[in-house]
Amino acid sequence: MLILAIDTSGFEGSIAVSDDRRILEERSLATEGRRHAQTLVLQVDRVLKSLQLAPGDVDAVAVSIGPGSFTGLRVGVVFAKTFAWANAAKLVAVDTLRAVAQQSADGIKNVAVISDAQRSEVFVNEYKWDAESESFLADGEVRIEAIETVVAQTVERGLQVAGPGLLKFADQFPESSLLGDSSLWIPGAAAVAQIGSLLLTVSQLADPATLEPLYIRRSYAEEKVAKS
Repeated sequence: MLILAIDTSGFEGSIAVSDDRRILEERSLATEGRRHAQTLVLQVDRVLKSLQLAPGDVDAVAVSIGPGSFTGLRVGVVFAKTFAWANAAKLVAVDTLRAVAQQSADGIKNVAVISDAQRSEVFVNEYKWDAESESFLADGEVRIEAIETVVAQTVERGLQVAGPGLLKFADQFPESSLLGDSSLWIPGAAAVAQIGSLLLTVSQLADPATLEPLYIRRSYAEEKVAKS
């Protein structure tokens, strides 16, 4: 099954095409900064052409739904929904933090993944390695915690930490040995594709008509309007 995977959850976006869990090509959107809306269509067209594929050849679209950048997530989800609908492809929604966990080095069994939630807080969840599916599974729901709380908990338990939140908070962790390889902190579309393949196997599909990004917290602009 050919899968188009999309991650626009942060500053560095990426897309990938896989045949089930075998990655055929992955392409970064990082050089375009946050202009995902202007580049996503172009890059998808380029990667499909490089593989000699037409949009209609794609069987499913896997999209990273957050937590992450409000604008970036919205762009990626809207594109994924539109592409899936236009090409009669299946749609699957991938937890962005799980995608980061999936990139963990061999031998890691438990990992806490964090993403910046502003105000000295992070989005965080823990993931455990599941040998049967060869993937990391969430241990609970994504939540918001003060970074000081996460640091204390992970240090006490000796828990591996990864995720884009480390770009801002890595220096607050006293034991650098707990931090995963910095090259794996940012979610990549290849990991989104791998998890998407697993979700397709168990028919855990998303509805293009109703799928929304996983925001957890409203944007500053929305909170300001709510208070006015």
